Amino acid sequence: MSEPTNPSALLGEALLNAIRQAVREEIEAAFAARDNGRDLAEKDWLKADEAAQLYGLPKTWFEERGRAGEIARTKPGRYTLFQRRDIEAYLERHKGTDWPKRKRNKKKIALTSASGWTT
Repeated sequence: MSEPTNPSALLGEALLNAIRQAVREEIEAAFAARDNGRDLAEKDWLKADEAAQLYGLPKTWFEERGRAGEIARTKPGRYTLFQRRDIEAYLERHKGTDWPKRKRNKKKIALTSASGWTT
C-alpha cells in the first residue's frame, strides 16, 4: 500500500492507525479481565470452577452441594451450571455456620510386625 502524500490523507491515515491501536488495547483488556475472573461477577450462570474462583471455595464443594440438592443446578450440555442467586442464597442461609469437614473414607490397614502382632 503506497503512503499518502497530501496532509489530509496523512491525517486520516494517522487517525485510522490510532483507532486500530485503541481497539487492539480494548480487546486485550477484555481478554485479560476475562482471564482474571473480573467478568465472572457479571455472569448469572456459573460453572463449578468459575463459582470456585469467584467465591474462594473448592470446585468440589459446589459439585457436592449440587449433587446433594442443596444448591440448584442444571446441566444443559457438558457443564453443570449454577445460578449466582442460588449460590448466594445458600451462602446467606448458612452464613456464620462452621462448614462441615469432608468425611474421608479411610480403610484400616492391618500391619503385621515381625512379632506377629497386627494393628
